[in-house]
Amino acid sequence: MLSKRKCKLAFLLPDKERNADRIKMRYENLFLIPLIGFLLIVNFSCDRKEGYIGIYVAQGEDVSKTSEIELKENGEGVWRVLDDETSFVWSVSKSEIRLHTKSGGVIIGKIKGTIIEIALPGRSVMYFKKTG
Repeated sequence: MLSKRKCKLAFLLPDKERNADRIKMRYENLFLIPLIGFLLIVNFSCDRKEGYIGIYVAQGEDVSKTSEIELKENGEGVWRVLDDETSFVWSVSKSEIRLHTKSGGVIIGKIKGTIIEIALPGRSVMYFKKTG
């Protein structure tokens, strides 16, 4: 009778080990689920820059083809006015674009579809439309 018991115990032992592994996996999954959720939230809360990359030309009668903004893939950009160029680093948050100039200034614009609206001091509002 003792030998039968040993066989039963030996047979049950792997099942207990499997259950312990299953419980351990459940606890590991408890840490993975919030991590995946956090990564998804961060991914979707940040606007992707790919949609904004390109050249934007100023709209209006007096500024047509004399002023343009180029947004590059690496987060840098150039604002060209006639023969002058100003480089900057750009970032997007929701419907707002920020141009951080090398001199330390920040120009804030509103994104409306393919148009960037920038209010400049001393001048009303400039509109830049994406080309291509």
